Amino acid sequence: MSRAAFGRASEELAVRYLASLGWGIEGRNLRTPDGEIDIVARDGETLVFVEVKARSSRTFGSALSAVDGRKRARMRAVAEDYLQFLAPQAKVRFDVVAIDGASIRLYRGAFT
Repeated sequence: MSRAAFGRASEELAVRYLASLGWGIEGRNLRTPDGEIDIVARDGETLVFVEVKARSSRTFGSALSAVDGRKRARMRAVAEDYLQFLAPQAKVRFDVVAIDGASIRLYRGAFT
């Protein structure tokens, strides 16, 4: 499987997982000049910006460890753009869905 196909399959798995929790999926692959957010979802009244990271093995570290300070800063910038125009008063949270091999884990409030 190519890297791009692996990424798409991982995002699809994450969307199905979040939907199984009762979350509404509001958007995918939200892009602005500042970067991209994989999933925009609604968990009750909270708007959640979700980064999906997947690793087929831990050779290069865990999926969660790949969400570094640079990635978090880009996600915040994209979220600010989104909120400014579409949801300025929204309650917001940043989550990570980490997929390591066959394991999927949601990290709620992974960063602020």
